[in-house]
Amino acid sequence: MMKFTEPADTIRNRIIASVLLFLVPFSIYISMSSYLGSGDTVASELLAVTLIREGNFDFNEFFAEGEEMPYSFTVSRGRIVNLYSVVAGMVNVPVFFAADIAGIDIEEKLLPLNLVSMSLIAALSTVLMFHILLKKKFSIGLSTLLAIVFASGTLVWSVTARGTWQHGPSILFLSAGMLLFFSENRKAFAWAGFFFALMCVNRPVNGLIVLPFYAYTFHRRRKDILPLLLTSLIPMAFLAWYSLEYWGSLLSLGQGQSGKFTTDPWLGIPGLLLSPARGLLVFTPVFIFSILYMVKDVFKKGGNILYRYLSVGFFLTLIIYTIWERWYAGHCFGYRYLSEYIPIMVLFLAEGWSRYVKPKLWTRILFVFLFGLSVYFNFLGAVIFPSPFNNVPNNIDFNPNRLWIIQDTELLRLNEMFMDRLSNKF
Repeated sequence: MMKFTEPADTIRNRIIASVLLFLVPFSIYISMSSYLGSGDTVASELLAVTLIREGNFDFNEFFAEGEEMPYSFTVSRGRIVNLYSVVAGMVNVPVFFAADIAGIDIEEKLLPLNLVSMSLIAALSTVLMFHILLKKKFSIGLSTLLAIVFASGTLVWSVTARGTWQHGPSILFLSAGMLLFFSENRKAFAWAGFFFALMCVNRPVNGLIVLPFYAYTFHRRRKDILPLLLTSLIPMAFLAWYSLEYWGSLLSLGQGQSGKFTTDPWLGIPGLLLSPARGLLVFTPVFIFSILYMVKDVFKKGGNILYRYLSVGFFLTLIIYTIWERWYAGHCFGYRYLSEYIPIMVLFLAEGWSRYVKPKLWTRILFVFLFGLSVYFNFLGAVIFPSPFNNVPNNIDFNPNRLWIIQDTELLRLNEMFMDRLSNKF
């Protein structure tokens, strides 16, 4: 069980694996999924159009004066702007620009082009994850296997490849930053700061994910901290300009959303990990091995210092989201708020492989079973979602206790819908 001949770690095999890890996931994302954003993503979906046509970040040309707008648009300083960060929309520009050059009506094909762009980002992130694991000296076979876990058994497929959320670009930036951070080349290492900062510009709360890398650098590689910080200033300079120009304040952090905090983290912490409707370990159960490694190995004597910092960041992120007014991230699929941690969870899975998966037959069987569940659950999210779960029998925003009902979950409803489709087809 789980035994195979390890492929030789050659340049040729790395190239072949990289190409396949890009083309196969991308083809699956495009062919099996339809675009599915939300009210949060409407402005980001349209941003590339206005950037290409007018070279600015406002949407005044799309709305008549006094016209009602979707909630992801707002008015600031006399201009209609994205309520949220503009980075997710900016990464669409290459695909939209190519389509425009090819004579495609980019406004008419708005959502299909967004699907192509987000699918490309998810597939590219998969290749980067593969090379991160190789950089950490894991075998080409294990690196390929866990890159497949990344691409098919997580919200990379079911959420980030389906909509212009901030999460997909964040995962791409984190993956690029991690690959550079683990480089032995000091110049390449320095440019990790650019991607880490870009991740924070995209979603400021991501600071809890990337600050551990800076803390580790200051702790263990102090001579490299200045170059890391200098490249970080590039995205921060853009954030400062955009915040002042479109919001009139540096404190806006490039967006106008606001929210409320609660004081009851005791429901949210287990909810983000174990809720049958939102839990990380429910929708990607193979990450049980990642959490096991984090809890049992990272903090023991002689444990990896960087991983300690990353684990602290993970626990702080849990706390922040669990005191947010909607720890479950509203109407969505799975553990959306924790999706940016997927690259780190895969890395921890690789680190724990030799101790918790490989040694015994039953643990290898368990891995295969949990991996299969992870793929199936995210298949449901990518191909079948949405179900009526978030609104029927009542709105979860007003009845969040439904997120704990085991007998009626999002996954159970999606599975029933899938079985109905199969029975109708055959």
